[in-house]
Amino acid sequence: MKKAVFSVIVLVSCCLIFSGCIKNTPYVTTINPSMTANIGTYNFTASSVVPSTLDTQGQQNELIDSVEVLYITGNSSDLVYPKDKIVLSISRFRWLTGISSIVRGEANAYYYHNGVVYSAIGGIVSVTKITTNSIIGYFSFTTSNGINITNGTFTVGYP
Repeated sequence: MKKAVFSVIVLVSCCLIFSGCIKNTPYVTTINPSMTANIGTYNFTASSVVPSTLDTQGQQNELIDSVEVLYITGNSSDLVYPKDKIVLSISRFRWLTGISSIVRGEANAYYYHNGVVYSAIGGIVSVTKITTNSIIGYFSFTTSNGINITNGTFTVGYP
């Protein structure tokens, strides 16, 4: 009799423990994509930020290398210039953190203002952190006509 009561107690205890551990609640993680920058005295804030990648093939040292380019596009939320945007790209994105130079061709940046495209002639695009669901970094660059885009930051989900 003692064995039967003990077995029932063990069985009920195990059922309670396992029923408390098994849950089908999905892990909800939200990304709040953002991009901000200072353009002279103007504070650029993106209303939408879209990451994307492009796979290309390059040839280096007679080996064909698959190259992934990361693009991050921040569209302005400004009511006066709603079509303004900043587009960043990292040429050989390997899903690693680091600083990419515009001068060395590792990155590029464009500032679209009032229908005119201004391309960067110097600056950096840096990825500072890659989490399980986001890419975080900063940027600054100078355009060919002397516009300085400084203190830029971005946070995006995976493309």
